[in-house]
Order: sequence, then structure tokens, then C-alpha cells
Amino acid sequence: MSTDIFIPIFYMLGLTSLVFLFYTVIRIMDVAIYKQHKAEDLMKIPTPGSASNLIRQSERNLANLFEFPIFFYIACVVIYITGKVDDYFILLAYWFVGFRVIHSIYHIFLNNFISALPLRAIFFVPSWIILVWIWVRLVTSF
Repeated sequence: MSTDIFIPIFYMLGLTSLVFLFYTVIRIMDVAIYKQHKAEDLMKIPTPGSASNLIRQSERNLANLFEFPIFFYIACVVIYITGKVDDYFILLAYWFVGFRVIHSIYHIFLNNFISALPLRAIFFVPSWIILVWIWVRLVTSF
């Protein structure tokens, strides 16, 4: 059985770790350097509205990385356990990770809207479609 399906999981965990580190650093800077908030204020959930957009968007993106990608991790593990790993599953997994990276960058640093629609949906929807396709392909392969 090929363990190559775990490499995209590693990259997703890396993305989550980077967003967590970035979020932690900007919160520390906000408290220690810029003196915008007290430490206990930024530890509240949700983050106070007085926090910068960068802090709030980073927090929300980090939360997103603990929600939707869980289904990706499960799919990859099931693909491995069932011995269904092939080049196409691995390619789809890399595409999923790529769209999640782009989505995170856009969500944290830009996060523009057209009316009520966030433009980051341009990057989220393809990752959702890819994940659905991974699951459909997996379920129908039995």
C-alpha cells in the first residue's frame, strides 16, 4: 500500500500550524508591542470586535481549518486502509490542499465581498467539490 496519500495530509497539518503560529504572533504583537488590548481580552471567544481585522480573520480561518478539512483527513485514512490509494486520489488530495492554501491566504489577508458573497468562495467551492468527488469515487470503488 502506498503511503503517498499521507503527504497532502502533512501539508494540511503544516498549513494549520502556520495559521496557528501567525495568529499567535499577531495576538502577542497586539498585546506586547502595540498595546492595543490586554492579554485576557484577546483570549475571549469570540475575539472582541475591537481586535484588528487581521486577528479576527486569522482566528476564523484557524477555526475553519479544524472544521471542513476533517472530512479530508478521514477520506485519506479510509483510502489508505482500504488499499484504494492511486495516483488520481493523490492528485485530488494535492488539489484540495492547494485550494485550501489559497483560501486561507485570501481569507486572512483580503476577505473581500460582493454584496453578501465572500469572494473566498471562489477558492472554497472547488475544494468542496474536490472533497465530494474524493468521497464519491471512494464509495463507488467498492
